[in-house]
Amino acid sequence: MQITILGPLAVDGRPVRGERLAAVLRALVDARGRAVSTSLLVDAVWDGAPPDDATGAVQALVSRVRRLGLPVVAVPGGYRLPADEVTVDAVEARALLDHGRAALRTGDARAARDSADRARALFPEVPEIVTTEDARLFADVAALRAEAALAGAGPYDEADLRRLAARTPPDEPSAALLVRVLAAQGREAEALEVVERLRDDLAERYGTDPAPVITQVHLALLRGELTAPAVVAPPRLPARIALPAAWRRPMTALVGRERDVEALDAALDESALVTIVAVGGAGKTRLAAEVTRRTAAAGQAVRVVELAGLRSPDEVLPTVLAALGGADTSTTGGNLGLERRVLSPEERLRALAPDLDGLVVLDNCEHVLDAVAGVVADLLAVTSPEVAVLATSRAPLGLAGEWVHRLTALPDADALGLIESRARAGGAVPTWDTARALALCNRLDNLPLALELAAARLRHMPIDDVLAGLTDRFALLDDALRGLPERHASLWAMVDWSRELLAPDDRALLARVAVIPAPFTADLAAAVAQTPDVRRGLARLVEQSLLTLVEGDGQPRYRMLETVREYGEARLDAAGDRGGAMAGLVGWARDEAVGLAGRLVGPGQVEALDRCAAEQDNLVAGLRWALAQDDEPAVVDVATALLHLWTVRGLHVEVLAWARGLLHVDEPRRRRRSAILRGRASGRPLPHADRLAWTSVLISVNSGISADLRPAVLARRALRTLLAERPAEVSPRLTAFALALPGFDESDPERSLKTATEMIAHPDPYVQALGLIARAAVRENSGLPEASIEDAEQAYHRFEVAGDHWGMAMAAGAVGQFLLPGREGRSAEWLARSVRHMEMIGAQQDARSIRVRLDVQLALTGDADAERTR
Repeated sequence: MQITILGPLAVDGRPVRGERLAAVLRALVDARGRAVSTSLLVDAVWDGAPPDDATGAVQALVSRVRRLGLPVVAVPGGYRLPADEVTVDAVEARALLDHGRAALRTGDARAARDSADRARALFPEVPEIVTTEDARLFADVAALRAEAALAGAGPYDEADLRRLAARTPPDEPSAALLVRVLAAQGREAEALEVVERLRDDLAERYGTDPAPVITQVHLALLRGELTAPAVVAPPRLPARIALPAAWRRPMTALVGRERDVEALDAALDESALVTIVAVGGAGKTRLAAEVTRRTAAAGQAVRVVELAGLRSPDEVLPTVLAALGGADTSTTGGNLGLERRVLSPEERLRALAPDLDGLVVLDNCEHVLDAVAGVVADLLAVTSPEVAVLATSRAPLGLAGEWVHRLTALPDADALGLIESRARAGGAVPTWDTARALALCNRLDNLPLALELAAARLRHMPIDDVLAGLTDRFALLDDALRGLPERHASLWAMVDWSRELLAPDDRALLARVAVIPAPFTADLAAAVAQTPDVRRGLARLVEQSLLTLVEGDGQPRYRMLETVREYGEARLDAAGDRGGAMAGLVGWARDEAVGLAGRLVGPGQVEALDRCAAEQDNLVAGLRWALAQDDEPAVVDVATALLHLWTVRGLHVEVLAWARGLLHVDEPRRRRRSAILRGRASGRPLPHADRLAWTSVLISVNSGISADLRPAVLARRALRTLLAERPAEVSPRLTAFALALPGFDESDPERSLKTATEMIAHPDPYVQALGLIARAAVRENSGLPEASIEDAEQAYHRFEVAGDHWGMAMAAGAVGQFLLPGREGRSAEWLARSVRHMEMIGAQQDARSIRVRLDVQLALTGDADAERTR
């Protein structure tokens, strides 16, 4: 489909009506196939004043975009318009422009003019130039047409150049070309009039003189140098290439970054400013050096400006000027130009910009970021379109039109290749264990610098010793490799370099969130930081590449590399602040787990289980700290949700492992003062009664798989103490469960049947369902299959009323197992239902086991596919 953005917005020639619809479509088109977050779309449409349901409003607008026939794809957190499924006139124009420039450089002026004319035809006859990007593209097309005409191809057409010269502010390079075009036709008087009018306009409106490009063309006009077109282009000067010594020849091969090189090449063709952003040690400089060498090899000019050694923002502009060159004085008047004045640094930058071409590289911008952004903005405002800037930084420059290339950690295969090649090149021992090497890579976050340092250690140490030493990776790997820049001489220095760029509040936030072991939300970060609003601080940590955003099924989460985490924890311990951060983590874990526990049976069960699983590592960290601090109320609050999750997902060993610590199975002294086991007699704070009851029931149920009965015995003791001291605080549901447990202890069918029948008589559907499933098992063992099937089916429906997919899966599986194979297909139907419920709650292992039974049933009924699976 053809999208028109250079004139009135249209799709396949049909105008797009409505400002909000147009704003959404333009934002998707401008992304050039990349994802656009919902928040960015909201800003594009409502400009800081969104409606109450902004997300829903964006969805409605996206639906309208789709009705235009455009294939908008929903992605996590936003939407994307695939670039390969649409044609955009601005993209076509830019491609034609690039083709025309290439033709003109080779001396083929006619091909250049043809491409330029085709690009011009994509604009309206009288274009409405609104955005800076459109204005720049239109000026580039007009310039190419004029340059091709001056080279002898096609008629002169100054209309577009006049439009550009008349803009506010005037486009001075276009005005200079207009002077050349008029002079080439023998219309010197008109050309002089253009210069005089421009000079007066600049002086009156802006109080400034014309740019050097106008001064130079004016002088050439006065000398009579522009009276005839230059049919033959002058020979090109050799491209200027200024590379630091370390960039000219790589000491080692670049591993795993070929796709990044290709992406950067493409980005530099599309954007005037590309910034490689990543955490320290990810290989930003190494990647920029590779791109730069290839650019130089292709014959383009390259200038590299290294900024790592700067200590003040005031040093940025002088350093850039020293690398780019340019005169430091200019003429002030007089026909002979003998009077000169010293230019300010800003004036020097504007003066040298028109003579620049090719690629300008600014390496290590993060510590002087604002100053670099100002210099780059000033530079790009006056340079020709052939100039591109490539920057490396731990944070983006934040300029309009900037293309940010976020450098991620190496994939496993490339990380393995890097560490193995470096280790073997250094004479590492010949034995090589791929599994251990991969474990080493993952422990080091697949970070190139860390892998280089580890490879240096592998020259003298077995891999198992290096792995063991990673408990303190800073001590093990620091100073492992000579010849690195000062900021990379050790892992500690690498992270410390980024930390020093932060404000004090952000440094404290970095240290505190280091205690969070898994990807986390802003709410959790606020809890450990004990600050109500940390979103801006988190954004700054992401900008400095100390955190990354992880996209998932829900809202994006923040993730910290293990190397940065260890650094943050070391800083936290040095400040003596771990206790406060962990108290915040435990507080969050209690609130989160208690909220989830209330929804683990009921309409929101599936969502609650998924949420609990997503937060599992962070909840476990809170649980572990609470256990270490002997905070039993917190332990029970957090454990309830986790034990329920592990029970329904079949992780019974996990439940029992934590039960040993929770009930102090191996610590008799701690049992004697445990509020869980001794209640009020302990003299300590008591856990929440209902949550303690449910935790004890879950431990008792899971203990059936273990030969060690001590967890079950202690859990029953906790239940007896609880019901004796605080019966009114325990819900009727959990009271019924606690009282029913002894009835199923012994292999006494009569007693079990009696207990199950009592549960079935309970008013709670959930208790009824568990009673029915228990009675079904007793009856099946007693040789009453029909009655057991009936009980299991009723249990299924009772679990459905209660909102428990786990119970529904168990009941459906029982029906499918008790029915005879082939009985009208009902057995397979119930087993399939059980698999579906197990998958809904994430019990994948149980789902696979039941699916095997289902395949057997289907095979017995003659299902060919099931027979092959079997």
